Amino acid sequence: MNKTKIIKGGFYLTIVNTLSQILAIVVNIVLARLLLPEDFGLVALTMTYIGFITLFTNMGFGSSVIHEGSSTQKQLSSIYWLNYGLSIFSFLIIILTAHLAAEFYDEPKLTKIVYVAAINILLNPFYGIQFKLLERDLEFKSISKINLSGTLIGSLAAIVGAYLGLGVYALVLQSLVSSFIRLILVLVYRNWWPNFHFNFTEIKHMVWYSMRFKATQMSMYFERNIDYLILGKFFTSAILGYYAFAYNIMYTPVKRISYIFSEVLFPSFSSFKNDKQKIIKGYFKSVNLIALVSVPAMTILAFNADLIINLVFGQKWDAAIPIVRILCFAGAIQSISQFGGVIFSSIGKPEVAMYVSVGRTILTALAIVVGVQYGVLWVAYFLVISKILSYILFLFVLNRFIPISILQLFKSVKGPMISLISLSTVYVLHRLGYLNINDWTMLILMLSMAFVILYVFDKKVVLSVLKVIKEKSNG
Repeated sequence: MNKTKIIKGGFYLTIVNTLSQILAIVVNIVLARLLLPEDFGLVALTMTYIGFITLFTNMGFGSSVIHEGSSTQKQLSSIYWLNYGLSIFSFLIIILTAHLAAEFYDEPKLTKIVYVAAINILLNPFYGIQFKLLERDLEFKSISKINLSGTLIGSLAAIVGAYLGLGVYALVLQSLVSSFIRLILVLVYRNWWPNFHFNFTEIKHMVWYSMRFKATQMSMYFERNIDYLILGKFFTSAILGYYAFAYNIMYTPVKRISYIFSEVLFPSFSSFKNDKQKIIKGYFKSVNLIALVSVPAMTILAFNADLIINLVFGQKWDAAIPIVRILCFAGAIQSISQFGGVIFSSIGKPEVAMYVSVGRTILTALAIVVGVQYGVLWVAYFLVISKILSYILFLFVLNRFIPISILQLFKSVKGPMISLISLSTVYVLHRLGYLNINDWTMLILMLSMAFVILYVFDKKVVLSVLKVIKEKSNG
């Protein structure tokens, strides 16, 4: 039964996240044309600061609900009220310290933006436990509907806000509306309410697990956001906006792809946490599925950034093109390493993922500290190097707990690597003048090559995915 739900869950989340990805691309195009680079820079600082404060003030107990497998009404109620109280505490701390963030980054506008964005902190605890119950019970069809609806309505709100001249607040509105829609739909699909009951003793072991899981999230937060924390101090909001724009182009598909696998794999891996061979086999299959899409896609985007960004987003984003070219390769690497930590959480050792993330954070911080001395492009170059070293670190630690085969890893990414080498060769020949074709022909040639290589080396995977889609559509 669980296996069927996992397969169906993966299907629904894949379809919904594909639709969400398409929607995100369209929305980003519209917002990039309506808003200024400074707006994206300011909202990046806002979300980074809020995330930084909540790391220390809000525990988040959803992971323990999933890992526990089954919890009593009293346990869930106690977790709910503890989570709710910590969220209120987080909100108050953010409001009281917002002016300090504005002073640190020398951005007076930041204070009011933080005030508005912090409302999200009060919305999340209303439905957080219910949402995790849906995940625990592998109700991915309902989760897919909730996520797609929240993304769609939130995106429409952002576009309308930007059109009406709200500026940076249009981006904040997107997050608030999305959370509000998710709140309503989660309560519809999971009609669970807590009792007025709180007993810390009953949930002590769940709190301990959550603390270890939270420690992992804290380290991952610094790994993912330390660039904004540092760059916001050294660069203007406009330069940060260009960087955020380039980073989002790279990271948005990575985040959504990783979300699919993390949301499906954590509860499913937890269901057979004692069978490590099944876990590692599922991991390599996931790496294969992610790499065969992300690696050629990021490579094509990198080598055709001038044409794509000018055509889609407009000339005001030309300054972001060199950053996009570099960060796309960081995105390709990150796409296959992003969700790896779910393995450690699934076998009941989330603290190991924290240790790995701390190591990756140190590598990322070093890349930024060194790169910032020479400019934003050097930051991007060093980030690519840090991503490569970070994945090597992850594989080394993973091998200590679950023996892995490097040969099996190479087999899982053989097709994507051949695609990367082939596309890079074409680009170099074009730059050296041996391939005299225009930009459009180059884009079409690369797309054709990517599809041919995909069919030749991953034909079975493609056909199996198409078979699943056909079966689900007929069912």
